[in-house]
Amino acid sequence: SQFRRLCRDDFLNYLRVREWQDIYTQLRQVVKELGLPVNSVPSNYRSVHSAILAGLLSHIGQKDADKQVFTGARNARFSLFPGSGLFKKPPKWIMVAELVETSRLWGRIGARIEPEWIEPLAQHLVKHSYSDPHWSKSQGAVMASEKVTLFGLPIVAARQVNYSSIDPLLCRELFIPHALVEGDWQMRHAFLRENRTLR
Repeated sequence: SQFRRLCRDDFLNYLRVREWQDIYTQLRQVVKELGLPVNSVPSNYRSVHSAILAGLLSHIGQKDADKQVFTGARNARFSLFPGSGLFKKPPKWIMVAELVETSRLWGRIGARIEPEWIEPLAQHLVKHSYSDPHWSKSQGAVMASEKVTLFGLPIVAARQVNYSSIDPLLCRELFIPHALVEGDWQMRHAFLRENRTLR
């Protein structure tokens, strides 16, 4: 009863504090059973939010350029709840703990994230698509533009990747005319000199 009075005096909800204590106790017990070490120093922003993000991959959003609206997973469009500390100056990428639909879809309990945090956590869920395979003289390989999406939301828009492991037959078809015939391959192999002489 003293603790309940202390919570009331500090304007804290006693039941929420008890829930937090229960969750904290359960997590410590699970960590102890698994033999994982417990941090003795506070963790940084990225580590904490990456751990939370692993369970909230369907609750991420990218801010539209001209509006205060976020595009989320499966093309859901939501706004940041007005009571949020991020409401006045919303970040480009966000994760929210819950999506609540009232007059419109609101994202509540939000945090700023970086899109590069998402891909390593969602390897089993992301989809890769490739476009514009072409011979790159500077790379000495066939390169393509890769787009990575999570639940339809583009987390990587146009990353240049080596295309040889994706479609080796097409790479061979591009390699022969560009690298061998046109000479767009800067190597010092004897067969290349013989090819140029024969050409």
